[in-house]
Amino acid sequence: MKITSLILSTNSVKPISKQPAKPAVAPAKIIPAPQKPVQAVPSKLAAADKDRRRGQRVLLRIRANIHVALQGHATTFDAATLSVTPHGAVVVMKQNLPVETRLVLEHGGTKQCVACKVPRAARETPEGFQVPVEFDSPAPGFWKIDFPPSDWRPDDV
Repeated sequence: MKITSLILSTNSVKPISKQPAKPAVAPAKIIPAPQKPVQAVPSKLAAADKDRRRGQRVLLRIRANIHVALQGHATTFDAATLSVTPHGAVVVMKQNLPVETRLVLEHGGTKQCVACKVPRAARETPEGFQVPVEFDSPAPGFWKIDFPPSDWRPDDV
């Protein structure tokens, strides 16, 4: 049974009494209709939520230096960015860095430096280790590019 509209007149409204009213009719039992099992189908929206990031990722190759203290010794590694965001980058380098390593990333073109950490494990590829680095605080001007708006999507073009 489907109710499409409900109209109440002010004459049918009774004042509220302090004693609970007895129901005029016993409540009906609701028996659900048998249903086929629902299969989860990934949607574009679900995939978009899963891959949602704090900022837009831009593919950009920039030479960089990684300054880090490993086992008490200051070391500098050559690296290059694969992608950049206002919050960090993914750099490719010959050496792997452990998760939670503190480092300083030096922009190869401007020689500007920013404090970072490695938030998760690197991925090994034939080119080298793809190490994610996260800035201690957002630095959108560090890469000297204008990032797309946060709500921009590639299919908007």
